[in-house]
Amino acid sequence: MIMQKCLFLIAFIIAAPAVLQAQFWHALPPVDSSHTLSACFSNDEKKVFYLTKEGGVANIWGMTVADKYGRIIAGPANPPVQITKFTDRGIVRFFHLLNRPEILFMRLADDGKDYHIYRIKDDGTEMQDLTPGTEGITNEIIGASYNGRFVYYTNNKVNRDKVDVYRYDTQQFSSDMVFPNDKDYKVLAWTRDQNKLLIEDSSTNSLMLYDIETTERTPVSVKTGEKISAVMLDPATLNVQVFDLLHNNQAFPIDFSPNCKYMIDRESEKLVVKDAATNTNLDLKEDYRPLAIAPKETMMVYSLPSTGNASKIFLYDIAKNSSTELATAH
Repeated sequence: MIMQKCLFLIAFIIAAPAVLQAQFWHALPPVDSSHTLSACFSNDEKKVFYLTKEGGVANIWGMTVADKYGRIIAGPANPPVQITKFTDRGIVRFFHLLNRPEILFMRLADDGKDYHIYRIKDDGTEMQDLTPGTEGITNEIIGASYNGRFVYYTNNKVNRDKVDVYRYDTQQFSSDMVFPNDKDYKVLAWTRDQNKLLIEDSSTNSLMLYDIETTERTPVSVKTGEKISAVMLDPATLNVQVFDLLHNNQAFPIDFSPNCKYMIDRESEKLVVKDAATNTNLDLKEDYRPLAIAPKETMMVYSLPSTGNASKIFLYDIAKNSSTELATAH
């Protein structure tokens, strides 16, 4: 799945002979309105979009970073432009679609209680509520497939006390239920081929693989007392390995690019981006936070702490090892 890489799209990786295989794509963490900074590339890699609380409410901003020939033109001549202009109930999560110039985002609806999912042109026009419903029905994006086609989300319209899992097809403009939740189950991840879900039963601390087509459920062995907080699938044995998340609700290393070329690791309690083939770190300033990587893996967006709660956002040309400041976000 690359729907342009928001860092929230977490995939766990393991080393196979000569290649890294990202087999499971993890669901997003719970919504946290206090941490909104995220970024995405457009489908043509000419623009960068980011989420910031400029003015107190989280909105999407965007800027042109490359011309039609792919040459980087980011800088003062191409300042940020506000895409959405909400004055209340800011956006908490968003993705740029891979196959068209459109954005999906999640925001509290007019009732101020329930999350809805919206679709909008990336110039800010033609906004559409994809999940209209009566009060009490809420929708939460939990992740997206790397090929950009599917967005997974939860919805409680069938039973207010349970959340079923749906998959929105960005090409067919349709949603289908992929997991009817007959208990308080939680979807942790999905396979790269989009055929199976990894499901957690939090009441028993157990895992199962759920086949979307056949609805077959296959138990996954977990050590007694082991907390389920991260998963990865061994591509050789197809065994699911489970381990605790020790820092920031993330296990390391984390796949960060569509072809497993780059991964995020933790060194001395700091995040670094590594070239998976050479196991060398990208040469960036200390304390940077990776936010997004372009589909062709030639550019990356990262942030550095600024004054107060603000962060400066930079565009990094990986081949040239050069950075361009884009904006200041809050």
